[in-house]
Amino acid sequence: MGRKIDMKKIEDVTKCQVTFSKRRSSLIKKANEVAVCCDVDVAFVAFSPSGRVSKFCNQRRIEDVLNRYVNLPVDKRLK
Repeated sequence: MGRKIDMKKIEDVTKCQVTFSKRRSSLIKKANEVAVCCDVDVAFVAFSPSGRVSKFCNQRRIEDVLNRYVNLPVDKRLK
């Protein structure tokens, strides 16, 4: 078993950036696994503590996936 980590905001800016960088790659890997295994469109967007954007999309353009979401009727977005 892995060790337990308290889920709370990391106050130290440097530690926060390092943690984000390490976890970002794991999140992108998981997003890719879900996309491949389940044959679904996935878009992942995250802004780092320093303001840099990280994005992943299993399609050619992330804009296409985001537009599909934006163009959904509101009642279908909430399901």
